[in-house]
Amino acid sequence: MNKTLMLVICDFLLLSMLALARFDAPEIEPKVTLDPSAVSTTAEAELVSLLEASLMAEESSRADLSDKLAETRRQLQTKTHILAEQEAALAASQASLSEATAIAQDLAAAKAASEREALRLAEQQAQTEQAEKAIAARLEATRMELESTQKKRFELAQSLGSLKQESARSQARISHIEEALIAREIALAERDAALKQAQAETARLAAERNALDKQLEVTETARDLLEQNLVKEQEEKKAAIARAEQLGQGLSEIGQNVSELEREMSTVATTSQYIQKEIIESRPQTMSEIYSHFQNNRVRIDFQSTEKGLFGLIHPKTYSSNSVLLKDSSGNYYLITHSQNSPFALHKNVELQTVSLTIRIANRHYAIDQIAFLQSDPRVLLIPLSKKLVEDTELRSFAIAEQPDRWEEAILIKSDESNFGRAEFRRLTQSAQFLQIQRPVLGELFSDYASSKGDFAFTKNGRLIGMLTNIKHAVVIDRFIARDYLDLGDNYDAAARLRVMKRLREQVQQLPFAVQ
Repeated sequence: MNKTLMLVICDFLLLSMLALARFDAPEIEPKVTLDPSAVSTTAEAELVSLLEASLMAEESSRADLSDKLAETRRQLQTKTHILAEQEAALAASQASLSEATAIAQDLAAAKAASEREALRLAEQQAQTEQAEKAIAARLEATRMELESTQKKRFELAQSLGSLKQESARSQARISHIEEALIAREIALAERDAALKQAQAETARLAAERNALDKQLEVTETARDLLEQNLVKEQEEKKAAIARAEQLGQGLSEIGQNVSELEREMSTVATTSQYIQKEIIESRPQTMSEIYSHFQNNRVRIDFQSTEKGLFGLIHPKTYSSNSVLLKDSSGNYYLITHSQNSPFALHKNVELQTVSLTIRIANRHYAIDQIAFLQSDPRVLLIPLSKKLVEDTELRSFAIAEQPDRWEEAILIKSDESNFGRAEFRRLTQSAQFLQIQRPVLGELFSDYASSKGDFAFTKNGRLIGMLTNIKHAVVIDRFIARDYLDLGDNYDAAARLRVMKRLREQVQQLPFAVQ
């Protein structure tokens, strides 16, 4: 039987016994004195009153018993609750006992490990004691050596006096030597500075010599041309003098010959000036000169557009690039940029809500309301400029290279001015309108400069060849002929843009495959 149930039953029986037991003092019944003379009615009345008293006592006893029973039930419930709490505590104690058992096992394992560690430490202690003994032996030997050293020290102290005098003399010699060394180091430093200055001067002279060599080549070319012109001029002069001598019959004829001779001399002078101008313009420039010219005359191009993207979201976007002022043979001015630096890139397929264009020259902004696409390659954008707008600025324009094949290398400048360099080029066999640029195999990884789309290509005398439409090919710009036009700003037409872009994509597909 369950111990808990047995305890409950025993408690209930004990409480029942306590409730039924009478612990009050017995009532002393009054002694009845029989009066033989009493009347029988009096006896009956007393009997009734006795029974009533007994009944009332029984009712009072039952009421007390009921109260005690209720109290016993309350105590039983309290004990039952306490018993449940004790069972819960017992379960918790059992769990704690399990945890304590696990902890005891861990402690036993730790104790075993500690014992092993103690054994290891004992071994180490034994080794340490042996080492201490060895150290003590070495210490004793050291002490003996120290005593011997002290003896020697005493002996050395006796000779210290004489050594001090020698040391003072040596110190004076050392000071003198140090001063000499310092003076020598100063002289060496001055010599190094002079050597560096001489090296810098040598480098500068070498650069000047290279520049003078180039100028000498140009001068020799100019001298050859001038000598040829001079010989021709002398021959013409001799012929004119001969004609003048032959025609000395009349003053009128002589005057006519003199006038003709003056005209010929004027023609020769004009030709000489033209040759000098050609020589000056044909003078090769350094990359830094061309880059500085580009940087000092750059024009900032900013396209602002609102584009409709995924899920119908409309967001503004800005495209920025740099360009320079270009002038054709008719005196018209243009700016050029690659279409990837604008909202009109041919590979993009977005819906443009609005497009506007502003150019910035110095700190002044100008709104442009029309652009064009180059006839030979529509990936190049043309921005026509009015002569009045150009006259308001102080920019120097770049001329168009008339014979780019005279040069074997092109000077390339990135549109963001981040880098510049030189690259060899040759005409593309499939189309004379394009040049093939020699590009390093791994780009800028093993080279100071690698060509990219949108780079400007110049000749060595600072004239524009064209623009790179991909990383290896440049379109030659010899004339500014437009393929299509687009209005911008308030006159922008999205439907017209779609039609123009369709025609331009078809034209690019008709170009040689290598340049697409």
